[in-house]
Amino acid sequence: MKKIIGVFILLTSLAYGEGFLFFGNNSKEREKLEIQKQEMALRWEKIKELDKKIAFDKDKENLEKNYKEYKKEFDIYMEYLKQDSEELFKVGDYYFRDGRYEKAYEVFSQDSTNLKNVFGAATTARFLNEYDSSLKFYTQAIDMVPNFYESYLGRGIVNRNIGNYPEAINDFKKYMEYVKSESSYTGLADLYMVTKNYEEAKKLLEVARNRYPNSKIIKDMLIRTYAELKNN
Repeated sequence: MKKIIGVFILLTSLAYGEGFLFFGNNSKEREKLEIQKQEMALRWEKIKELDKKIAFDKDKENLEKNYKEYKKEFDIYMEYLKQDSEELFKVGDYYFRDGRYEKAYEVFSQDSTNLKNVFGAATTARFLNEYDSSLKFYTQAIDMVPNFYESYLGRGIVNRNIGNYPEAINDFKKYMEYVKSESSYTGLADLYMVTKNYEEAKKLLEVARNRYPNSKIIKDMLIRTYAELKNN
């Protein structure tokens, strides 16, 4: 339950608006924008090359030089990305897939208009244990698209991690309106058990056992639940 696997693959298949670039009929304007796009594509390649140098170069002087150049190029590129939420998402996703969550968060959090970036900011903040920011962004994502159910799961995990158990239960219940899986059953049952609501945990786990009869984790959780009910 710690990570959401394949969420970004799912997101890239969704249909969104066309971002923020609006082209007029002026051919010179279009040509200028196309040249800028090509320049920024080259800048992005340069940033990635500098990134590699910083990661592997052990010479302190070279590191300082390359980092200064990297920061200058990246700051320019970020200003460009703020104009186009789809390109910004691609860069954030690049860092996310590389496990560089701080950098991914820096990118995603620059945009508050596109669900993919808001959700990306929420998820990377969660991975960084920045729970206040994560809750804020997950709630914003839910406000933007209430039926994007992965946001309920993410927010439920955060609420569970910080001890907001009633809120976590509500989020998991909402998530289960869309997805019923072994992990969603056990996640909600775990919350019931943490809050000592063993009767609800038992009911839920018995349903889960019928759906997943070979699940060891469901079997183990049921045994613990029966034991708690017997002792109480």
